[in-house]
Amino acid sequence: MVRAKEAGSLRFDHLDWPKVLTNINHLPFERRRMVHDDDVYVGEPIELNDMKHLVLARLRDGDLQQIDWDRQSIDSLRLDGNRNVVDTTIICFLPYGNVIGILQGSQSAPRPTALQRWLNAVNSGIQEDLAVIPLVGKSAWEKLEKAESVNLFEMRLRPGPTMFPDAVDGLADFARRSHKQNPDALITLTMKIPKGRGLARSATRARGERRLHTNVREFLSDFGSLVGPHGAVDRAVAEVMLSASDGSVIEDKINFVNDHITAQKQVTLPRGPSIAGPWYEAAVRAVLQAASEHERDLKGAVSAMP
Repeated sequence: MVRAKEAGSLRFDHLDWPKVLTNINHLPFERRRMVHDDDVYVGEPIELNDMKHLVLARLRDGDLQQIDWDRQSIDSLRLDGNRNVVDTTIICFLPYGNVIGILQGSQSAPRPTALQRWLNAVNSGIQEDLAVIPLVGKSAWEKLEKAESVNLFEMRLRPGPTMFPDAVDGLADFARRSHKQNPDALITLTMKIPKGRGLARSATRARGERRLHTNVREFLSDFGSLVGPHGAVDRAVAEVMLSASDGSVIEDKINFVNDHITAQKQVTLPRGPSIAGPWYEAAVRAVLQAASEHERDLKGAVSAMP
């Protein structure tokens, strides 16, 4: 979901995405290029069945190899002209709630955080910076927003390639450093605000709970796309304190994996010169099909967001 980055609340008027993509399409190709750290990103509006979408590409770095079946050899990949190999992500803009669907072509393809930086870097006609955040289920959002405090957050990182960029803060930096130490390990990270006695200790605890509440929201804003049953973060649980109707305070738990709206689609891209449709057609159709199957949950989650 896309929202105003600096807004006091998460709600944001629905943007005219066809107009935004038209504005981007009118930009010279070089002005659709963004550099972040050592990565180079380029975006290109695409169209299928009179609906506008976006492909965001990241230039592949390092030496690439190819196999030559005629010569029966493996050697360096050579491209003619001024060309680069890229990893691509398809982004589809749904007609409600600024909800977007994203399908990465590979592990190294642009993530939602890259899309956020790119949208804010190009002259799309949008007057303020945007943030791309995960669409957590209705129940989880309501609990997180109504929580008096967060006193525990636990997440589990699955083994695999590096999932966090170097320039991160908060829980993401904590997770990145742990994962970097041993990317082949299953890592569980727990942050808990300890209970204490006395007025001074209560003030310290309250400050810690407020910080942790902020940390959890920031982590979900930047890396919620990693959270899911089959995601890089396959466990994400928060213990929160909620006000009951009788004025008492009760403890509850939010499981962001169970209440995270996500859908996995296996996409087989057609190959060969006889293919009539554009190369991105299968990916776009997969995203739109997943959105259609989950439309009720998506709209429910949007309505629950503050």
